[in-house]
Amino acid sequence: LKLAARNGVMMSDPMGRSRYCFTMLASYIADTPEAMMLACVGGKTSPVTIAMYKQFGDPFQHEPRTRAKTLEQLKIVRSRACPDDLEAFFREAQKFRLNGVDEPFWWDWLLAEPSRFFTPESLHHIHKEFWDHDAQWIILAVGKSEIDFRF
Repeated sequence: LKLAARNGVMMSDPMGRSRYCFTMLASYIADTPEAMMLACVGGKTSPVTIAMYKQFGDPFQHEPRTRAKTLEQLKIVRSRACPDDLEAFFREAQKFRLNGVDEPFWWDWLLAEPSRFFTPESLHHIHKEFWDHDAQWIILAVGKSEIDFRF
């Protein structure tokens, strides 16, 4: 897919005509821990914005964590520590809230933008939203014994 994004590939459209196409990484479905790992960010940091966990409830949208920003930070980390020296590289990466991955899989993928291609795992997020918020509110409102009696 990376080669097709860079060089293009002939594909047929629904009418059967050949078209010269360039594949882009449009979506990568991942739960939050996997998205954080692939975005190269450390714990309690958003994989798609520059926000840390203390800023997750802010009433405004934080700046996106762009490909350019992450790759620039990795370049600075590499200039300060060799990736072969894992401990030193990891210490330097943590200063930028990065997780120590030297070369993300998307670094050479044309037009790959992590802040756009990560897609939340819907079922997981819907379940977490229901159980962590809605269900807890209902249990608090009517009581655990009433919920147990009715369900």
